[in-house]
Amino acid sequence: MPLFSFDGSVLGGFAPGARSLVETMLFSQAGMLTARQAEELASCLSISTDNLPEKLLPVAAACAVVPVSNFHVGVVMRGGSGALYLGANMEFEQSVLGMSLHGEQSATNNVWLHGETSVTSLVVNAAPCGHCRQFLHELKCSDTLQVKIVSADGQYYDNTLSQYLPEAFGPGDLGVEGGILASKSVSLGCEADDELAQLALDAANKSYAPYTGGYAGVVLEASDGTTAVGRYAENAAYNPSLPPFTSAMSRLRFMTLGRDVELKSITLVGKDTSITHATHIAALKHLYPDTEIRIFQAV
Repeated sequence: MPLFSFDGSVLGGFAPGARSLVETMLFSQAGMLTARQAEELASCLSISTDNLPEKLLPVAAACAVVPVSNFHVGVVMRGGSGALYLGANMEFEQSVLGMSLHGEQSATNNVWLHGETSVTSLVVNAAPCGHCRQFLHELKCSDTLQVKIVSADGQYYDNTLSQYLPEAFGPGDLGVEGGILASKSVSLGCEADDELAQLALDAANKSYAPYTGGYAGVVLEASDGTTAVGRYAENAAYNPSLPPFTSAMSRLRFMTLGRDVELKSITLVGKDTSITHATHIAALKHLYPDTEIRIFQAV
């Protein structure tokens, strides 16, 4: 069975020119539109680029994987470059709820893995939960991040994140500067030298773990040869941290929407400190019994 199905009916409301750009975003660019493409799409739709994220919310929500809650969260985030990034929630059936990925985390992960270093705004189709507000506070730009909520009843709420999360606890309280998108690479090594292990090592070096030093990266290999990289993203409040496997699964989701692929292998390279990611990865065998799991220590 496919890992990530996609209901293409959401594309039916777009005229051919606009639909082609939305399909490019979904099926060729892993849920991303460049600033120039966003301007072109807005022109096709005869709307401003400021209103384009709201128009794309149903498309983002259609990317959700929600076998547990059946509640589709869609997020569209604008990077500092002007590019747009989709995010959607993801749930893992027959597993602990802690594996779940929130829509706002998904969008931030998409921005991060595409190499953006800042974000300016996001639009979401449901009010962000406390978990997501805390996760977003890990961004250096969190004080000015504009969050627009478009509720199901048609109500609009548009405020900065700091207004949704007053008196917040974050990186600055623990002496950390920067944030997820502005983090610097570290220089870990790994004895394994095959391509997947080296990709996972590179992801570990680009991960964000300023509190524990538990840097980790994961590479997922799909049956069609697609490889998706994920990184660990830590949070000052700890629980909203994003595991590297979940980061990689969100990336794989946007790289293989609607395609009939299976998970062939999982490769982790991580540094064990006060935390370990190896236990989590090893425990995934019950979810993916036919998937090869490879775990390497970073040094």
